Amino acid sequence: MPPIDYSKWDNIDTDSDSEPATSSMARPQATKPTVPSSTTPSTATQATPSNQTPSSPGGTVRAVTVRCQGDKGIPWSATTIPSNHPIFANSVPPVPALLDFPIVIHRVGTPDNGTTGCLDNQAITYIHVDPITGFAPPKWQSGIGTVIVARKDKKDLSPEHYEAIWMYCDRILDYFGEGEGAPEHLYSRKAFERWFVGYQKEVLQYGRKEWTSVPPLYEE
Repeated sequence: MPPIDYSKWDNIDTDSDSEPATSSMARPQATKPTVPSSTTPSTATQATPSNQTPSSPGGTVRAVTVRCQGDKGIPWSATTIPSNHPIFANSVPPVPALLDFPIVIHRVGTPDNGTTGCLDNQAITYIHVDPITGFAPPKWQSGIGTVIVARKDKKDLSPEHYEAIWMYCDRILDYFGEGEGAPEHLYSRKAFERWFVGYQKEVLQYGRKEWTSVPPLYEE
């Protein structure tokens, strides 16, 4: 499947009637990574729904690798980490915490290849924005490198649910980009769930078949 043309997405309305439309707002200046044609892992590491507790043998948790600009390979893909990985000691970024979506992030230590911006990881910068100012802390603005993203509660995280939290933070940044300030009406689990339903419908229209059986963001 060819990469998605994100320029078309600015005119897609995935808002509910209770939220102000943002389709005419300018996108953040940074270029989005190309969505991989498939984020489905191999049979040996096939991801289960992201809201399930770890069920893999050997005490492992399914997570997502998110690659920086200078790293080779698709922008993000499924991976598996041990349940005692140091990532689980990290703090949940502010916006995901407000959404009750407890992801944590671990830098893998990508070497600098000398190319300007090679360690930039814009999606991870977006996830770390401050919900009041719209800016990420300096340490998450550049030089990030490739990272692992997992759920702090050690439930499995699918590539699709990672994509959802990244794109939701991107939507939040639209408001700051237009000078409208903090979109506090978006800082809730209910708002995230409502947006997710519309987002899933839209990506399916673009032929993203891997989204067909993606479970809800939250299941008790």
